Amino acid sequence: MDDVGLVLEGGGMRGAYTAGVLDFFLDEEIHIPYVVGASAGACNGSSYVARQRGRNYEVIVEYGAHPEYISYKRMITKRQLFGMDFIFDKLPNQLVPFDYDTFLQQKTRFVVGTTDMKTGEPVFYDRFPDRESLLKVIRASSSLPMVAPSIQYDGRELMDGGIADPIPMQASKRDGNKKHVVVLTRNDGYIKGRMKGGWYFNRKYRQFPLFAKALLERHVRYNQQLQKVREAEQNGEAFVIRPLKPLKVSRIERNRDRLHDLYAQGYEEAEAHASRLEKFLQVSG
Repeated sequence: MDDVGLVLEGGGMRGAYTAGVLDFFLDEEIHIPYVVGASAGACNGSSYVARQRGRNYEVIVEYGAHPEYISYKRMITKRQLFGMDFIFDKLPNQLVPFDYDTFLQQKTRFVVGTTDMKTGEPVFYDRFPDRESLLKVIRASSSLPMVAPSIQYDGRELMDGGIADPIPMQASKRDGNKKHVVVLTRNDGYIKGRMKGGWYFNRKYRQFPLFAKALLERHVRYNQQLQKVREAEQNGEAFVIRPLKPLKVSRIERNRDRLHDLYAQGYEEAEAHASRLEKFLQVSG
C-alpha cells in the first residue's frame, strides 16, 4: 500500500461517520501509510494514526453534548460556538488523552490542511516537532470562520482547512500516491450551495480579501472536487466511502443518539465495503 493515500473530508460533528469508518479500519488492521485531512478529518485522522480505537467516538459522541463543547451562549458572548480550548487542550491532554508517543512511532505520513488567510490558499503541514505543534495545527485546520478565532502558526494566520481544500485528494496525488481511499461526510449527489451574507464576510475579513474570496467561492471549489472524486472513483483511482443517504446530523449536532447512530452507520457501511476495499488495496500494493 505504499502508493495509497487516505483522504478525510471534514464536516464538524458529521465527523462521527468518519470515526466509525476509521474504527472499522483499526479493527481490521487496515493501516494506510499516508493520511491527509482537513478540519474534523484531521481530528479523526490523528487518532487513527495513533491507533487509538474508540477515541474519536468518545470525543465526538460522549462529549459532543458537553456544555464546553458547543455553546450558543458562548457564541453570543465571545463569538465562539465551539469551545476550542476545551476541544484542543482539555480533551486531548486530560479527559481523553491523545497518545502522541504512539503517533510518533508510526511510519504513517500525516498531513493536515489549513487555509492561509493572507493568500486564501491551502497550506499543508506534515511535520510536528512536539505535541503542542500538532494540536495547534489541527486546531487551525478546525477553526471555522465566524465561530472561532484564527490561529497564528509558522508565521501565518491560519483557519479552517476545509475552505481552501475541503477534499484534499490533490494533496495526496502531489505527494506521490497513485490511488486514494476517500471518506466523505456527504451522500452521493450532494451539491453545496453558495453561502449567504457575502457582504458581511467581505466586511468581517476586509483585512484578508483573498480569504473572503476563497470563503465565498468555497461551494464552487467543493463541487469541483466532488466531481474529481467521482471521476477518480470511476477510473479506479479512488475507493470512496460515503453515507448512503442524506445525514440527519448537522455540523453542530449535539444529540448523542444521533451522533451514535451516525458513528454506527459509518462503521457498518465501511464493513459492507470490506471485500471490495481489500481488493482495491491489494491491487494498489
